Amino acid sequence: MSDNMEWIAQWKSTNALSNTWITKGELHYFPSHTLIFIIDGKAIWNINGHRVHVSYGELIAVEENSVMEVIEGGNLDLAGWHVQFDTYSVQHDRREAEKFEWRLPSGEAYQKVQLSGGGLASIIQHWSEVHTPDQSAERVGNQHLLYELLSNLYRKQPDDELKPEHGILRSIDYMQQHYDQVITRTQLAQIAGISPWHYSRKFSERYGKPPLDYLAHYRIYRAQEELILTAATSQDIAKKSGFEDAHYFSRRFKQLTGVSPKIYRQTMTQRKMVSLSPICAEIMIHLGVIPHAVVVTPILLSPHHREQFIVHGVQMLEVTQYEVEIELVRQVQPEMLIGNVLTEEVKRELRTIAPILTGLHQDVEPMLDQLAAWFLKEDEAYRLHQQIKHEVSVAKRQLQPIIQSASTVMLLRVEAFGYRYLGGHSHGVSHLLYEQLELTLPQALDSGTAWFNPCSLELLTQANPDYLFVEKRIMQHFGAEENMRKLWESPQWNELKAVKNNRVFYVDTHLWVDGHGITGHTLILNQIVRHLTEPFHERAQ
Repeated sequence: MSDNMEWIAQWKSTNALSNTWITKGELHYFPSHTLIFIIDGKAIWNINGHRVHVSYGELIAVEENSVMEVIEGGNLDLAGWHVQFDTYSVQHDRREAEKFEWRLPSGEAYQKVQLSGGGLASIIQHWSEVHTPDQSAERVGNQHLLYELLSNLYRKQPDDELKPEHGILRSIDYMQQHYDQVITRTQLAQIAGISPWHYSRKFSERYGKPPLDYLAHYRIYRAQEELILTAATSQDIAKKSGFEDAHYFSRRFKQLTGVSPKIYRQTMTQRKMVSLSPICAEIMIHLGVIPHAVVVTPILLSPHHREQFIVHGVQMLEVTQYEVEIELVRQVQPEMLIGNVLTEEVKRELRTIAPILTGLHQDVEPMLDQLAAWFLKEDEAYRLHQQIKHEVSVAKRQLQPIIQSASTVMLLRVEAFGYRYLGGHSHGVSHLLYEQLELTLPQALDSGTAWFNPCSLELLTQANPDYLFVEKRIMQHFGAEENMRKLWESPQWNELKAVKNNRVFYVDTHLWVDGHGITGHTLILNQIVRHLTEPFHERAQ
């Protein structure tokens, strides 16, 4: 490119991610360059032949003519925007613009950047603002946003080849990928790109132990997971964990855990455990297994969870929404981590701290069974199942008139960027409402396969439920007040049967979403019964 030529980016469109972005098998073709900004949830996509995990706060960039397929929609409710743009070259001497063949700064098939701090706050602020009716001002705002997003792709990255710590990180990544194979210090030093002596010194300074000791700990962590999650023999686990000699494995295992592999599982409840979610920690408490600490997001923590943790002396590790602060967890020095993680990147980091038991189900009762099996607490789980079954049975008897009449029940979520409805074939409160209680979802909403699905005011009118639960979404950086006001002032609102008949009930994110464990199940069930059976004159007061 000549010195008197520059390129410019021209905004084309901004659209919210629709239901097709979380529906497995859906294909998306991008005729223009595209920036995708994730503000909620997670998913797994195939972008130009590459498996890509996407989650909150990430910016994903693809060049024109790219293709994306949804592999997994994720268990959380994915939301965000995609911004399409074109690029042109400008020759100053000719004052003409021509199509410019823009390429991603990374040179790869896609580029993913984690936004944080001021950059994330600035972009969030743009979408939080009420848009002006002035079209010129709107175009300027969109153009400004486009360049702000692009600037994140061009942030200067550290030169990995010049810094020993990046070489050490490469060697750790190699350990994680090949821990079941023979690995030498010389081999790791070569991967790090420094001499063996220098590598050992730098590694020990950073991690407090020599690289091969670090590798041994990592192998034992993986062996601990296998002992709990599988029925494999110690000999098979030893080999799978990178120990050719089963006797040496047993000796090393006892050295690091204090017990032999044969009795390790029986000592699980005595271990220093950190739960990665309040619901997981609550179910553990109900099983009689008290975690040492739990990772919580203060603005989402339900009051009953906070009270339980205080009563049982569970330390609360406070983090921002969608974040797991690795160093905060590391400082606790856990012997076991339990719970689901948002991304594979976070999981890889956590696996260097302690064994991690993950892959928990999103629904209360299946999660209860998983935890009970890990902790050998099947009898306690059975009693809890019977309690839940009894409570649901009692509630169904109270709700029989509504169930038999097939009166429709809907949960509408109001967010900073629009509205979504609770799908009828998902987990959490969806399972409680439509599977356990057998309440009826409006037919217009039956196609929603996600946990929460996009909902226009037109679709809300089509659904026209007899009973409407409304959740004003709580999020770290967004407020839903403006869209709640717009909903109340819309002509569609006052035409709804539920509004006309005073059958609208406002529910709390703390409980209905983030607090739906054993105790939460009871509390939500009581609210549902109270709201749906309360006489009209009492609701009107």
